[in-house]
Amino acid sequence: MLPVLSGEAVRELDRRAEELGVPALLLMESAGRGAAEEIRRWLMDLPGRRILAVAGKGGNGGDALCALRFLGLWGAEVRAVVLGEPAGPAALELQAFSGSFPGKVQMVRTERELSHLKEALGWAEVVVDGILGVGLQGPAQGLARAAIELLQGFSGLIVAIDLPSGLSAESGRIPGPAVRAHLTLAMGALKPCHLLPPAAELCGEVRVVEVAYPPAAWDSVRPEARVLDAGFCASLLPSRPRFGHKGTFGRVLVVAGAVGMAGAAALCAEGALRAGAGLVHVLVPEPVFPIVAGLVPEALVHPGPASPEGTFAPEAANEALHLSQGMDVVVAGPGLGRTPGSAEVVRALLTERFPKLVLDADALFALAQDPKLLRKKHGELVLTPHPGEFARLVGVSAEEVVPEKIRWAKEKAREWKAVVVLKGPPTVVADPAGEAFLNTTGNTALAHGGSGDVLAGMIGGLWAGGIGPVQAAALAVFAHGRAAEVLTLDHSARAVLPSDLFSALAQVFLGLERQ
Repeated sequence: MLPVLSGEAVRELDRRAEELGVPALLLMESAGRGAAEEIRRWLMDLPGRRILAVAGKGGNGGDALCALRFLGLWGAEVRAVVLGEPAGPAALELQAFSGSFPGKVQMVRTERELSHLKEALGWAEVVVDGILGVGLQGPAQGLARAAIELLQGFSGLIVAIDLPSGLSAESGRIPGPAVRAHLTLAMGALKPCHLLPPAAELCGEVRVVEVAYPPAAWDSVRPEARVLDAGFCASLLPSRPRFGHKGTFGRVLVVAGAVGMAGAAALCAEGALRAGAGLVHVLVPEPVFPIVAGLVPEALVHPGPASPEGTFAPEAANEALHLSQGMDVVVAGPGLGRTPGSAEVVRALLTERFPKLVLDADALFALAQDPKLLRKKHGELVLTPHPGEFARLVGVSAEEVVPEKIRWAKEKAREWKAVVVLKGPPTVVADPAGEAFLNTTGNTALAHGGSGDVLAGMIGGLWAGGIGPVQAAALAVFAHGRAAEVLTLDHSARAVLPSDLFSALAQVFLGLERQ
């Protein structure tokens, strides 16, 4: 899995590499050449292309100058504009580029001299952006800011070294003027800004460039998160013993549904079944019992006490607790409604400390109305909020949550002693121990009401199959997203419905089983 590193972790990685005997200049040469090779692959017809590097005075500028030198050696027409006075390894890279391509460097030390950059931008068809890197704190200022604003008007292709200048590595926030890149070359590892919106929208296509860090250097850094991949998710699949039976593969109770929202209960129940659960029971308000029973014939559907409006009556809490006995996992919330009876069902399941509980949708609304419930002792718990639901739980706006999803999910997973699935794109799965995964599978085919109901059921089904809660959540979000990708190979994303995911899940799980 690809690690996602903070700016501080990158600096620690560099420091540790030097301690182990790899000087900063060698790391810069490794990064710069790797970047040049990616640019050559991306452009395909490199000879004769007019490429300009706009380099700051720090490490990113050095990487850009090194990459430009190799691109020039491989046949491109190259020029460089350098902002300020580079120091250390970056100064040596400037010296090497100047020696290889005399007269092709323009030094810009003040904003009055930016006319040189304007002229160079008129000549270039490709710009390599190396103005600022992971060290930026807050909005860009001074000469760097003015250069970024000029690049915002450039009509050609822009390749960003490590991250588009003006972005902060730490989150999806855009602190001030920033470059919009067509290709971003992440040096050594991904950063949060490459994956979290809105900053990720400025990164274009992102490729990771390997940097020659000593293997031992990686031991000194802890990633903010890791990006889920097929190999890891395949290793999480619950076993399917040859002589297993329906009792072997887990029992799930889905507590969901109301008049007008019977489909949510059905989608959740089938999600659990498609994820491999052997037996799925569904408790729904009595008026929607025949609808859900007809939609999911493989499930055992139970009618529960209902209010006049067709949601659960408070008495349904006792029925839910009764049915939960003997179950491996309970999934509650899809289509539950936002009534006192529904809230009582959620409260009963949580305070009775049912050992394995997935709460989604309207169950999360009930928690938001009574947040102290999450601070009380409870059994193993998975929460599956989208940003709006999460924002309601923590008392901030969704706009504050989205750019810092990794931080929020990890912080609240620890506080709530629960696995938090903060849905995407990208989705963050965090556990109380501080582990976090990012899922990048999926597309806008999932942007339909009901997709989350399928996901909640899948988490319950996989968890009941014998793996842990964070593993079940990680595997479910990966497979859920991959199913959407499979469907859109030959269908329009706008026309794919949540119920269509079921036909693709068998193919997705087969692919993982064959890894």
